[in-house]
Amino acid sequence: MLTNMTRSLVGAALGATLMLGVPTAFAAEIVLSNDTQQKSLKGQTFEVLKQEIEKRVGKKASVRLHHSGTLFDQKTQIQGLQLGSAHIISPTAGIYSPVAPKVGVLLLPFLLSSPEAIDAALKDEVVRKAFVPDLEAKNITPVAVWMNGPRDFGHKGREAALTPDQWKGKKIRVQSAPVFVKTMEAIGANVIAMSWSEVPSALQQGVIDAAEPTPNAWRAAGIYKVVDHIVLNEYVYSFYIVGANKQWWQGLPADVRKGVQEALDAASKWNWENADKMNAEALKTIRASNTKVHSLNSAQKKAWQKAVAPVWKTLGEDVVGPEVMARLKQIGAQYAR
Repeated sequence: MLTNMTRSLVGAALGATLMLGVPTAFAAEIVLSNDTQQKSLKGQTFEVLKQEIEKRVGKKASVRLHHSGTLFDQKTQIQGLQLGSAHIISPTAGIYSPVAPKVGVLLLPFLLSSPEAIDAALKDEVVRKAFVPDLEAKNITPVAVWMNGPRDFGHKGREAALTPDQWKGKKIRVQSAPVFVKTMEAIGANVIAMSWSEVPSALQQGVIDAAEPTPNAWRAAGIYKVVDHIVLNEYVYSFYIVGANKQWWQGLPADVRKGVQEALDAASKWNWENADKMNAEALKTIRASNTKVHSLNSAQKKAWQKAVAPVWKTLGEDVVGPEVMARLKQIGAQYAR
């Protein structure tokens, strides 16, 4: 029996097929789905991508861009992509965990702490073999990598929670990816998984006490105004794996695919050049508000690293094996911030 979600996705896929007018992988319309706000770093990167595709492809295809999860949200975008209702999405890497479980190793806390480390890991053949074949087998082709920034904890409360033990019992929102859930459980937090679009109201209504997005996301969603403290523990450097529907991608005429890939390269370049800048600007905005921003000293940071260390084994070596984990440790150390 089809679930309501599956029915809606199948209906969207059928509607897209009828709209395109052809039952083939080629699409006269390129559908881009963004699950975050338009003014976020990712939202602006998508705008650049749309402009670059239009510039290169011209009248050969039109581009339709949906922001703020209006087409598919964090929970539905993978299935929407697989069905062909969206052609390109850009979730944070952990969102792919249900179809490629080993991708979570890239998000182990305090492992890959810089864009350079992430870039090196995603280009490394030993690392790629751990998750890319799983994505391809599920009709998803990785076509680019975009940066998001360091994830920082923010929470309500009179006193700042600067050490892991102070997070025991706090209701914190995370993505449903196991690596995020297990990391929060390691510090004793009460984990609540929900889509990003639900977070602002959940914080305002007290459903959750805390969240852990990047500075640009704190600002874009306006939720820094709802919390009292933001702790710059930077436990994960968040990034997006841009995925295309594999059948659609391979079915594009060569000249159109070349134009879209060039547009992706240009958008990625813009994203990489602006990620740190936008996060720094966001922090400046947050510091100027009533929300208190806290940096960690070396002892506090070591306490965080020690508290989440068990996750490296259970969701690292136990999942991808010693060879991949050893390679990631080498890359992480080489490009550490």
